[in-house]
Amino acid sequence: MPKHIPPGNAELSVYIDKELKTQFKLTCVSQNKSMSQIIGELVKQWIDSQSQKPSTPNYEDRGAA
Repeated sequence: MPKHIPPGNAELSVYIDKELKTQFKLTCVSQNKSMSQIIGELVKQWIDSQSQKPSTPNYEDRGAA
């Protein structure tokens, strides 16, 4: 059965440590929030924090294409 992706949303796949994912899921459930909701909030916070920083070269991403 195909996944249902709500209108206006996109799928994002990431790889994290299994134990970290389990802890994340349990914490989300305990707060009655979805993992997608929390990830969306965290990504937005990170983007907002990046716009406040002066533009500098990112040497960590060199060679990653």
